[in-house]
Amino acid sequence: MPTIMTFLSRESSEFGGGGGAGTESTPQVWPLRTEERYLEARNIVDRLAVKGEDELTEAERDQLEIFSVLMEKYEEEHHSIDRLNLSPIEFLKILMKESGMSPSDLGRLLGDRSLGHKILGGERNLSKAHIKTLSEHFKVDASAFL
Repeated sequence: MPTIMTFLSRESSEFGGGGGAGTESTPQVWPLRTEERYLEARNIVDRLAVKGEDELTEAERDQLEIFSVLMEKYEEEHHSIDRLNLSPIEFLKILMKESGMSPSDLGRLLGDRSLGHKILGGERNLSKAHIKTLSEHFKVDASAFL
Protein backbone atom coordinates (compact mmCIF):
# COMPACT_ATOMS: atom_id res chain seq x y z
CA MET A 1 0.00 0.00 0.00
CA PRO A 2 1.55 3.36 -1.01
CA THR A 3 2.17 5.94 1.72
CA ILE A 4 1.52 9.68 1.63
CA MET A 5 5.24 10.23 1.06
CA THR A 6 5.01 8.09 -2.07
CA PHE A 7 2.31 10.39 -3.43
CA LEU A 8 4.13 13.57 -2.48
CA SER A 9 7.40 12.52 -4.09
CA ARG A 10 5.88 11.74 -7.51
CA GLU A 11 5.00 14.17 -10.24
CA SER A 12 1.36 14.38 -11.30
CA SER A 13 2.03 12.83 -14.72
CA GLU A 14 2.36 9.50 -12.96
CA PHE A 15 -1.20 9.97 -11.78
CA GLY A 16 -2.71 10.62 -15.19
CA GLY A 17 -2.25 14.40 -15.15
CA GLY A 18 -3.72 15.01 -11.72
CA GLY A 19 -6.83 16.67 -13.07
CA GLY A 20 -9.54 14.39 -11.73
CA ALA A 21 -10.55 12.37 -8.73
CA GLY A 22 -8.57 9.30 -7.81
CA THR A 23 -9.56 5.68 -7.95
CA GLU A 24 -11.27 4.15 -4.93
CA SER A 25 -7.96 3.03 -3.43
CA THR A 26 -5.47 5.65 -4.61
CA PRO A 27 -6.13 9.40 -4.37
CA GLN A 28 -4.47 11.55 -7.02
CA VAL A 29 -2.28 14.14 -5.32
CA TRP A 30 0.87 16.01 -6.23
CA PRO A 31 3.28 18.50 -4.65
CA LEU A 32 2.17 22.13 -4.80
CA ARG A 33 5.37 23.71 -6.04
CA THR A 34 3.86 26.21 -8.48
CA GLU A 35 0.84 28.49 -8.51
CA GLU A 36 -0.59 26.47 -11.41
CA ARG A 37 -0.43 23.22 -9.41
CA TYR A 38 -1.88 25.01 -6.37
CA LEU A 39 -4.82 26.28 -8.46
CA GLU A 40 -5.43 22.78 -9.87
CA ALA A 41 -5.57 21.40 -6.34
CA ARG A 42 -7.84 24.25 -5.21
CA ASN A 43 -10.28 23.46 -8.03
CA ILE A 44 -10.40 19.82 -6.96
CA VAL A 45 -10.87 20.75 -3.29
CA ASP A 46 -13.68 23.16 -4.20
CA ARG A 47 -15.39 20.48 -6.31
CA LEU A 48 -15.09 17.87 -3.58
CA ALA A 49 -16.22 20.23 -0.83
CA VAL A 50 -19.41 21.04 -2.76
CA LYS A 51 -20.06 17.36 -3.38
CA GLY A 52 -20.61 16.73 0.32
CA GLU A 53 -18.94 14.40 2.82
CA ASP A 54 -21.50 11.61 2.46
CA GLU A 55 -21.11 11.49 -1.34
CA LEU A 56 -17.30 11.20 -1.39
CA THR A 57 -15.47 7.97 -1.98
CA GLU A 58 -12.68 7.04 0.42
CA ALA A 59 -10.08 8.14 -2.15
CA GLU A 60 -11.85 11.49 -2.60
CA ARG A 61 -11.93 12.04 1.18
CA ASP A 62 -8.20 11.26 1.30
CA GLN A 63 -7.56 13.58 -1.63
CA LEU A 64 -9.53 16.36 0.05
CA GLU A 65 -7.65 15.93 3.32
CA ILE A 66 -4.18 15.73 1.72
CA PHE A 67 -4.73 18.72 -0.57
CA SER A 68 -6.19 20.77 2.29
CA VAL A 69 -3.00 20.27 4.29
CA LEU A 70 -0.75 20.95 1.30
CA MET A 71 -2.74 24.04 0.31
CA GLU A 72 -2.55 25.48 3.81
CA LYS A 73 1.23 25.08 3.79
CA TYR A 74 1.51 26.57 0.27
CA GLU A 75 -0.68 29.54 1.23
CA GLU A 76 1.40 30.23 4.35
CA GLU A 77 4.57 30.24 2.25
CA HIS A 78 3.32 32.04 -0.88
CA HIS A 79 0.15 33.97 -0.07
CA SER A 80 0.77 35.25 3.43
CA ILE A 81 0.01 38.90 3.90
CA ASP A 82 1.12 40.85 6.92
CA ARG A 83 -2.36 41.90 7.99
CA LEU A 84 -1.02 43.73 11.05
CA ASN A 85 -0.15 46.75 8.93
CA LEU A 86 -3.21 46.65 6.66
CA SER A 87 -6.64 48.09 7.22
CA PRO A 88 -9.56 45.76 6.49
CA ILE A 89 -10.23 47.66 3.25
CA GLU A 90 -6.59 47.45 2.15
CA PHE A 91 -6.65 43.72 2.85
CA LEU A 92 -9.92 43.39 0.90
CA LYS A 93 -8.39 45.24 -2.06
CA ILE A 94 -5.46 42.80 -2.11
CA LEU A 95 -7.80 39.81 -2.01
CA MET A 96 -9.88 41.30 -4.80
CA LYS A 97 -6.82 41.96 -6.95
CA GLU A 98 -5.53 38.40 -6.46
CA SER A 99 -8.88 36.96 -7.51
CA GLY A 100 -9.50 39.39 -10.39
CA MET A 101 -12.56 40.88 -8.72
CA SER A 102 -13.83 44.36 -9.63
CA PRO A 103 -15.69 46.75 -7.29
CA SER A 104 -18.90 45.80 -9.12
CA ASP A 105 -18.15 42.11 -8.53
CA LEU A 106 -17.68 42.88 -4.85
CA GLY A 107 -21.00 44.70 -4.77
CA ARG A 108 -22.79 41.81 -6.45
CA LEU A 109 -21.23 39.42 -3.93
CA LEU A 110 -22.53 41.59 -1.10
CA GLY A 111 -25.99 42.00 -2.64
CA ASP A 112 -25.87 45.44 -4.31
CA ARG A 113 -23.65 46.27 -7.27
CA SER A 114 -22.99 49.85 -6.12
CA LEU A 115 -22.04 48.71 -2.63
CA GLY A 116 -18.55 47.62 -3.72
CA HIS A 117 -17.57 51.13 -4.80
CA LYS A 118 -19.01 52.64 -1.62
CA ILE A 119 -17.15 50.24 0.67
CA LEU A 120 -13.85 50.60 -1.16
CA GLY A 121 -14.25 54.38 -1.21
CA GLY A 122 -14.93 54.58 2.52
CA GLU A 123 -18.55 55.74 2.12
CA ARG A 124 -19.92 52.56 3.73
CA ASN A 125 -18.58 50.29 6.43
CA LEU A 126 -18.59 46.51 6.30
CA SER A 127 -21.52 45.03 8.18
CA LYS A 128 -21.39 41.73 10.07
CA ALA A 129 -23.22 40.10 7.16
CA HIS A 130 -20.68 41.54 4.69
CA ILE A 131 -17.78 40.26 6.79
CA LYS A 132 -19.30 36.79 6.98
CA THR A 133 -19.83 36.72 3.20
CA LEU A 134 -16.29 37.96 2.49
CA SER A 135 -14.76 35.52 4.96
CA GLU A 136 -16.54 32.59 3.32
CA HIS A 137 -15.85 33.78 -0.24
CA PHE A 138 -12.13 34.42 0.24
CA LYS A 139 -11.68 31.59 2.76
CA VAL A 140 -10.02 33.84 5.34
CA ASP A 141 -10.72 34.43 9.00
CA ALA A 142 -13.43 37.03 9.59
CA SER A 143 -11.13 38.91 11.97
CA ALA A 144 -9.16 40.12 8.92
CA PHE A 145 -12.08 42.48 8.16
CA LEU A 146 -12.47 43.91 11.67
